[in-house]
Amino acid sequence: MVLAVVTALAAAFSFALGSALQQRVAGDSNPDEESHSSFFARLARRPSWLVGLLLSAVAFTLHAFALSRGDLALVQPVIVSGIVFAVVIRSALEHRLPDRSTLFWLIVTWAGLALFLAVRPGTADSPPKNGLGAALVGVGVGLVLLAMAAARRIQATQLRGALLAGASGVLFGLVAGLVKLVLARFGEGLTAAILSWPLWALVVTGLWAVLLNQRAYQATRLSVTTPVLNVAEVAVAITFGLLVLGENPGQSPPVVIGELVGLALVIVGVFKLALREESATSEPAPAVEAQAR
Repeated sequence: MVLAVVTALAAAFSFALGSALQQRVAGDSNPDEESHSSFFARLARRPSWLVGLLLSAVAFTLHAFALSRGDLALVQPVIVSGIVFAVVIRSALEHRLPDRSTLFWLIVTWAGLALFLAVRPGTADSPPKNGLGAALVGVGVGLVLLAMAAARRIQATQLRGALLAGASGVLFGLVAGLVKLVLARFGEGLTAAILSWPLWALVVTGLWAVLLNQRAYQATRLSVTTPVLNVAEVAVAITFGLLVLGENPGQSPPVVIGELVGLALVIVGVFKLALREESATSEPAPAVEAQAR
């Protein structure tokens, strides 16, 4: 359990840093003035975006390793702590310090995560329900397509970015669940894993999630996209773990209440941090600081 948590924290940090670098490049253009092909061609020519992509790949590798050592419901809330890293990294990139209120919500977010981890029970391995997993993937893909269709009709950039981020969060949540299914198939042999539907569904949803996330970065601020993505991802992953993998939600009311309170603190902290970041980044920089930049 400890190894799973530490590796998931490393994955969260890598993803947060990679996301910050990618967002700074993807957000440089107006999505209404650039085609899909020219958009991704421009991204591929920027070294900082490629470094961000490499960090995202490292994060995925660490994430997969964490999932091989722990439950979805254990690992995914840890990944949500990436918002804490994202806030700190964004502040560093913009040469400013988080204010006291932001620091307070950073502490609340990690306190909620600590409470969740402290009461989270272990789960014995059980055979996954592959048929139900396929159905859940189908439902998730349908929701993503609806969100993408709605985003095309919306002019407000923040709402469009939030929809795209939520859609990519759903896909990333499915990716986490599919990783667990693929790992289970590897226990049956390499051939069984390669020929199984979860592996190919993982490839498609993973690439789709990354590309869709770039569009979300282009549409609006990281402070909007990051919390929406993280909350959607953890919600889908926990649902996948409970329904498909048979993970234990807790046998006693105190444990369940502790988990819910911990997750609630994390979610509140994530959205408060997003609001604080939105306020901070919308304020004009002082003249002296602007000249220094």
